[in-house]
Amino acid sequence: MLVSFVKGAPALMIKRERALVVGDLHIGMHLKLREKGFYFEKATERMASSLLDAYKRSGAKSLVLLGDVKETIGSPRFAEYKELKTFFDAIAGIDTRIVKGNHDGGLEKALANMGFKVPVSTEVDVDGVALTHGNSWPSADAMTKRYVVVGHGHYALVRNDAKEKIWIVAKATKKAAKRYARYNKGIRMVVTPSFNSLISGSALSEKTKGYLPQFKNDVFDFERAQVYGLDGALAGSVGSLIALTQD
Repeated sequence: MLVSFVKGAPALMIKRERALVVGDLHIGMHLKLREKGFYFEKATERMASSLLDAYKRSGAKSLVLLGDVKETIGSPRFAEYKELKTFFDAIAGIDTRIVKGNHDGGLEKALANMGFKVPVSTEVDVDGVALTHGNSWPSADAMTKRYVVVGHGHYALVRNDAKEKIWIVAKATKKAAKRYARYNKGIRMVVTPSFNSLISGSALSEKTKGYLPQFKNDVFDFERAQVYGLDGALAGSVGSLIALTQD
């Protein structure tokens, strides 16, 4: 396989290039929670430390941040700006690329003002694996690859009254031909969990099918998609797991 899960972490490895992929950091989210009376001190420092641990443990040589790097949808406020600087100071020296998400307005300017030279684009190809945030459609070129990796969905599985972060791996359906003149019929879409420990995710349900346009429009098969835990173990198909919660 071109890609593999990093066991025990919400991170994915693109094997040949040794590129570590993490999504939906939502840096600064704890600031919003603080306004509601919930305090998570040094949340950004802890997230950076977790990322560096996964990076070193996996033997990665580069890093891709798969969108929604920050929490504020528009340009970052001063407090969030400081959190971004704290994070990027911590990972300085790592070859990093950013796939822009819907929460990343003004990110390029903010990083430039801090002196960080990090390329930002809406889609990245790493060793034949297409990476895009997931809130919009993959490009025609991305659909010719063996894998397209997306975030944005924040999916979770409820087991033993607790939410668990999950991976979802889905096959393309015949409806892909209605949107794409040419696509790899064997393509797999991998949906990443959020790397932020404060985001457990949304429990799988029929409603969550609409979180990604690729699922909502049946271009990728939501019900038959395979669900994996962070330990890499197969939990079952989306459809079967939703059925269990309804029993």
